[in-house]
Amino acid sequence: MCRVSRNPGFFDFPDSYWIPKDPATDVYSPVATVSYEASTGKIPIKGMGYRGSFADEGWNSMWTDMSEIVRPTRDGVYGREYISTLVDVGRKPKLLEFNDKQPVRVCKTIQIPVPIIFGYLPENLNNPSIVKSAAAAAERLGILHIASPEQQRSIDRSFHKRIVPLVSSSDLGEQARMIADAPAIELADHDSRLLEKVRELNPEAPISVRLPLSESAGAYAAKMAREGVDIIHGFADYHGRAWERDSPRFVNDLIRSIHGTLVKESLRDEVTLIASGGITLAEHVPKAIACGADLVALDTTILVALQTRFEGECRSSKNGLITPDKFDEKWGEQRLVNLIGSWHDQLIEILSAMGIRDVRRLRGDLGRAMFREELEKEAFSDIIQRA
Repeated sequence: MCRVSRNPGFFDFPDSYWIPKDPATDVYSPVATVSYEASTGKIPIKGMGYRGSFADEGWNSMWTDMSEIVRPTRDGVYGREYISTLVDVGRKPKLLEFNDKQPVRVCKTIQIPVPIIFGYLPENLNNPSIVKSAAAAAERLGILHIASPEQQRSIDRSFHKRIVPLVSSSDLGEQARMIADAPAIELADHDSRLLEKVRELNPEAPISVRLPLSESAGAYAAKMAREGVDIIHGFADYHGRAWERDSPRFVNDLIRSIHGTLVKESLRDEVTLIASGGITLAEHVPKAIACGADLVALDTTILVALQTRFEGECRSSKNGLITPDKFDEKWGEQRLVNLIGSWHDQLIEILSAMGIRDVRRLRGDLGRAMFREELEKEAFSDIIQRA
């Protein structure tokens, strides 16, 4: 009698990473899912069953293992048992050391209620409405928002305690006051002299350094950890790929590489690892943590939640562009709060299904994950050898 179908214009979304390859699975489109979560704050329920391929690329080549389902933790969002999603951001001392009978100073650790923060968006992918919405939502949620000093100046000062300034050596002098008052600081790149100068301005705040995810990122991360960096922010491009043009590696493999290197160097428990790039759905958060991240930073997901119009492919900050539409910041704030609320509930669900009561216990627990490449190699190794 009646058939409801998706408007064909929906598939004209400019960024291919956000649209499914197969129109038959459009109900699972990240655009539609994020839009629903930001509108309602609810968990998407799709009772018709999954109609797509069992395995795909990227995050869809990784599954979380639910074989350890136990009660009462499995009760989920409405269960009888508390499941913690708190994470600590900062450097944790490996040993308690003393100098002249006084404890050696270590930076303070920031505790946030969910392992998600709002990442930095450059000027070509930002505007005052987006900045103000993200800052207000970060304050309301108790999380962090990374912003440039120029963006921070447009934000109400009451929100500054949740703003992490992105600092570069070229304009350090102009940012001295912001750095001194910041809860944490992020450096645009690894510079030992800049690190020391920032630490002098704010000795208590944890310092994060951005690290482009590449084949050699693990070695760089270990070097940064040994030099005293508190937080390593590994970022892939917005499609979740490594920055080398000829590298096919996805962000989940790159996170595993960094985590594994830090474990081998006995440095992993001292530093915090943030991952960003290609994280567009709630399920990507526990997958990234299982690969070795402590928390994730959202980038273009913020734009989709705020119904921002993309002008072409947005694979990186260099080639991405949006239409600078203005909107009511209160509306934007509520949509971002709804999105994180929905993702929090879904994180609780997956932790409960695994029988995990604290998200920090999931970090680097590869026993809770299955990878298509490894399963195929294990299942078909005999066939490959005979061939």
